[in-house]
Amino acid sequence: MTQPINLASERLWRAIPDTRRKVILQSVWCSQCRGSTTIIDYAVLANGVDILLDGKCHTCGAQVRRVLD
Repeated sequence: MTQPINLASERLWRAIPDTRRKVILQSVWCSQCRGSTTIIDYAVLANGVDILLDGKCHTCGAQVRRVLD
């Protein structure tokens, strides 16, 4: 991803324990694969309240997003 790093979002993301972040990264829905996948090449974004992970599906390369509220 070539999106700018959002430091506030990154801090929120890093505040989540490593083991939980790993589970989150490995359980992203891909509409192309029609199933759960691992997100890769992701950027951490925020919309004020939620953390957004915007990246690619490990299996097919389609664009995927995970919202954490």
